Amino acid sequence: MKGKQMKAAIWSACLLSALFLLNGCTQKPETTQHSQSNENKITLRILSVEQTEKPEGPAEKELADQYMAEHPNIKIEFIGVPYNELYKKVTALATGGDLPDAFFNTPEFMRIANRMNAAADLTSLLGKDYIAEFYPNMINEASVDGKLQFLPWFATPQALIYRGDWFEKEGLGAPETWDDFLKAALKLTKDTNGDGTTDQWGFGMIGTRNSSGAARFIPFLRTFGVDEITKDRNGKWITELHTPQAKEAFQFYADLNNKHGVVPPGTLENGFPEVANLMANNKVAMIISGPNAIGTITSQNPNLKGKLYSAPLPKKERHSATFGLFGYSIAESSKHKNETADFLKFLVKKENSLKFNAISGRLPTKIEVGKDQQLSSPEFAGFVKAIEYAFPTPDFDSYSQFNDIVTEAYQLMISKAATTDEAINKAAARANELISKQK
Repeated sequence: MKGKQMKAAIWSACLLSALFLLNGCTQKPETTQHSQSNENKITLRILSVEQTEKPEGPAEKELADQYMAEHPNIKIEFIGVPYNELYKKVTALATGGDLPDAFFNTPEFMRIANRMNAAADLTSLLGKDYIAEFYPNMINEASVDGKLQFLPWFATPQALIYRGDWFEKEGLGAPETWDDFLKAALKLTKDTNGDGTTDQWGFGMIGTRNSSGAARFIPFLRTFGVDEITKDRNGKWITELHTPQAKEAFQFYADLNNKHGVVPPGTLENGFPEVANLMANNKVAMIISGPNAIGTITSQNPNLKGKLYSAPLPKKERHSATFGLFGYSIAESSKHKNETADFLKFLVKKENSLKFNAISGRLPTKIEVGKDQQLSSPEFAGFVKAIEYAFPTPDFDSYSQFNDIVTEAYQLMISKAATTDEAINKAAARANELISKQK
């Protein structure tokens, strides 16, 4: 018996050794293959404003994860940058020769990026047939000298977002003029709990001195028939910031806070996050913003879904809107231009654009997607209409500096640090100084 047991033990040991060796032989090639796969993997670095915002950031990340699952050889790394710091960040990275493969870009900044040779020409990279799938005016808005600087991902035209349920309860219609707007704002500014203190305001003004504040104020200014910068009949740049119409517009804006009291406290510090939070918490009836605000507000308060309506900005002389166009440029220095372009095409595919719109509210840029019924609801119909009134960004090299010029002026007035004449004269002087330096 002992002999038989010994033989069995020896056979078992041999069998285990064989299995171990066999397993080792089969494991080794897999490890090598995995290593080779990692070596061949391409990493795309992308400078994204969306990664600093919600719900846009997680939505963009989800799309990237989906893309990476479909393309195992691609790894996408996002670098988040707040919108108000974007231009400085891109300039610093370009100057240091460290631009990522793609970076967020806008019509206001693209000429500066073009002068730095930071962005690749997407017209030749993507092809004219593919570019023809987008709205032509958006392609023009994203181009310099016929060369596409960034692929338009979404549009955020500035329009009026208002509480449709509150307006209907008060028997109010969507404001067509600024007089209509003021009447509605006065009616909806109230003490709702009877403690003698106002706790609901008609208008959530974004009064910060930055590009976010300017993005609201400049189209507002244009509804009064004022161009912050334009060309005269001889093709010479001029500003209209000193005109009586400009004075009327600045005065109306400041009076909403200083005279009529329809704006909640903290106006000069209230940026987009603060004002969106006020609307999400039932504190304001109207705000000027892009469609992305719909997603931001309803993500904080899902009970407001279906209660936020949109309309083009009221008018004094004309309706107006910016395109609010955003997208990605591919860095001229990128070693992976084709791979980056493929990912950008993935972002703007119909199903992905509609998914991003449903989460963030941002409007698609391709013609086919814009016809979808998803965009005809009261939430988005006003934004789609507003695009009809969108004006092209002036092709003035230092146009982004007008953001500071106009926001400084209204802050001086709201804080009562300057009279209306002093504020607009200073704004006009700064504008004319910029114009004099234009080559």
